[in-house]
Amino acid sequence: MSLRRLLHVAMPLPDEPLDSWVEFMAHSYGATVGEMARALGLIGGNGVPAAGAHSSRAWSTALEPQQLRNLELATGRSGDEYRAMTRTTFAANAIRLTPQGRISASCPATGVAARYCPECLADSGGRWRLSWQFPFGFACLRHKRLLVDACPGCGQPPRLIGHPLTLVPEPGRCHNRPATESTVLRARCGADLASSEEFVAADSETREAQRLILRVVATGIGEFGIGEFGIYADGRPSTIQVLSDMLLLSRAGRQALVDGERFEWMPAGEADASPITSHRRTGKVDLRPSTAREVALGNTIAFEALRAGERITDLLRGRVSIHTALDHYSPPLRDHVSRALGRTRRPTATLQAVKVWVTDPEARAAKLPAVLWPEWTARLAPRRLDAEIAGGALAAAVVFVGTRLTHGSAIKLLDREAKGRQVSHVMRSLGRNAPEADTIRAIARLAAFLDETPTPIDFARRRTIDYSGILPRDQWQEICRTANVLPGGDRRWQAARAHLYVLLSGNRLARAPFADELGFPPLAAVRELRAGMPAAVTAALDAAGAEFLRLQGVDEPVSWVPELEVVGVSGELASPSEGRWPQARPARAAVDSVRAVAAYSAGRSVGEIAFDRGVARQTVGRVLAAEGVETRRGRRSTVIDPEWLRERYIVERHTIPEIAAEVGVTMTTINRHLEAAGIPRRARGSASRATAIRVDPRAGDSPLLRRILVGQDAAQRAERFLIVARHDTMTAAAHEIGVTLSILASQMKRIGADAGGSLITRAQRGQPLTLTELGAEVRRELAAAFGVSGAEGRELPTEGCP
Repeated sequence: MSLRRLLHVAMPLPDEPLDSWVEFMAHSYGATVGEMARALGLIGGNGVPAAGAHSSRAWSTALEPQQLRNLELATGRSGDEYRAMTRTTFAANAIRLTPQGRISASCPATGVAARYCPECLADSGGRWRLSWQFPFGFACLRHKRLLVDACPGCGQPPRLIGHPLTLVPEPGRCHNRPATESTVLRARCGADLASSEEFVAADSETREAQRLILRVVATGIGEFGIGEFGIYADGRPSTIQVLSDMLLLSRAGRQALVDGERFEWMPAGEADASPITSHRRTGKVDLRPSTAREVALGNTIAFEALRAGERITDLLRGRVSIHTALDHYSPPLRDHVSRALGRTRRPTATLQAVKVWVTDPEARAAKLPAVLWPEWTARLAPRRLDAEIAGGALAAAVVFVGTRLTHGSAIKLLDREAKGRQVSHVMRSLGRNAPEADTIRAIARLAAFLDETPTPIDFARRRTIDYSGILPRDQWQEICRTANVLPGGDRRWQAARAHLYVLLSGNRLARAPFADELGFPPLAAVRELRAGMPAAVTAALDAAGAEFLRLQGVDEPVSWVPELEVVGVSGELASPSEGRWPQARPARAAVDSVRAVAAYSAGRSVGEIAFDRGVARQTVGRVLAAEGVETRRGRRSTVIDPEWLRERYIVERHTIPEIAAEVGVTMTTINRHLEAAGIPRRARGSASRATAIRVDPRAGDSPLLRRILVGQDAAQRAERFLIVARHDTMTAAAHEIGVTLSILASQMKRIGADAGGSLITRAQRGQPLTLTELGAEVRRELAAAFGVSGAEGRELPTEGCP
């Protein structure tokens, strides 16, 4: 973007906001606000934001470096002059920013809808004042009047929205949308703000309150410029604290008037409750009212109350909640809030008033974890609070003992991301129950103990270590394998990892660098894991933590916890019992490692020890390996004569299982020897069974029977042939046996094939079944071998015999 020096540059007025000056410049050139902003380099170029609906509000809040350089180039004036025209510079002491860099909604300087003084607008030609744009601006000191809240035309705050970039501005006129419905997008209210007839005079007390507020905003400290002032006589609180104090007292004062109560110290002109309108909806007045009259009334009462502490206590009594967060208020006001709540002194004030020899909070914070040790938290924290939040608050309380640190600044020394209001909440709860009555005393004593005693751990250094590589998954698996427990899934590993992180760092669980990973456990899961963890796993995790610290160059113990007795508190807490996780290999527990090593050293084999204990050889091997015993290797050598093996396998037709059982080795060994001897092995399956490859012993020396009584189901076929030989037909024989005719015929065909010819002649019409000569011979020899006499059935005629 190429910028040119403008021919005419209007001089900014004192206390003028940047958006008002840009609008006045645009009006003088007859240009739109967007055109003038581009000419000044505020929008639409390299290094500056693009044009948008909230552009004017953005550059009037804060300017970026490139925008400042562009303004200097286009106008020839100093960039510091323009920076002073922004909200964040004018009220820098009264603004609290969010982590995203925006103005926090909780700070007393939030709000953008400006009030205005009609006379000032008329005198300046419609140019605005920065002090009008803040909620603490309610009176014009020059014209001794209250500011006007709304436009006389549309009835809305006159700068509720930023000036449209596409319109030529008219200084002193309202640029809100008209109050009536209009279809014209460019239509604006256009009312003359300087002609407003509303006039409410500001009395001297109101003007004084406005003057002192602006002075506090400008100086940045709670110094009203009138010497020692009320509750701030002993200290100088920050601007935000003073403004927050006045907001709280303003609401209490307005609520008192609404409730019909008036204190004698209130100014005479402040007894009228008619300007208070914010209570009409709920009955309770707003913390930040919208009308200048109500703001002026509340701030005037607050200013008068700040002159004396007893006024504050009376004003707040019954009008402040016990849950009020005190972080943003000044220390003196916090004491009065406690008195209003019925306490003689707040726990925080008691701790801050403790006299200690050493008051270096940073050195004390280095000796403390960000979350106080669980043993201490369980004993000292209120039972109704979250243990992690309470532990962090108690650690912060130890830090600010004997100092003037606030809750927020104390906890920031331990955890830069923690919120001070957590400490406030816990401190408000302390001492309400009898078991917690000694907590304040214990915290003070612990602070003194840490100041006087060197500690073995530097927690400040521990908090800066990168823990992203702690306890990788394979290390967790190895720990569980060594301890013979199931490692569980991803959830248990993440819980163990989180436990080790908290143990080493002392931080909150959410600060872990892997807290955003899938499966990261809540604090309850980590506690459950810690309570049920076996001693072996606990010791292994401690060893892993020590190794991690060593790699980080930290020569310190893994953890350290002072005894509760050092502060005079009983430390009698229920000690957790050792947990039991499911064993990874339950059989391993059946093998006593000492006895197994002794037996193996005495010469017994792994297999023998395994047989005695009823477990697998691998289980005994793992036990011996875990004890550092190197087991003997190799197989027992077995000598087998190849010829003997050939005789048994080929001639005598023994099976491989039978030969292995005879020799006393495995079938694998026999197979290996068969292959070495060049002996072909039979195919696997039923054809290689003993009944299928060896002749039935009843065959004797008969060559005929030795051909028949061999193979699968040979004896069955022979018995059925003898039955067939007693019947006239095959059908009758099949009926007696209980098989189908086809099966019986197939078996008779097979036995004939083994014998060397047909054994029967099937029955025909009028002719019974007969045996062939070979069949008759087979029948005789089978009957003799099977012990069947001829009387057991009729003898079939032999074919060819009468």
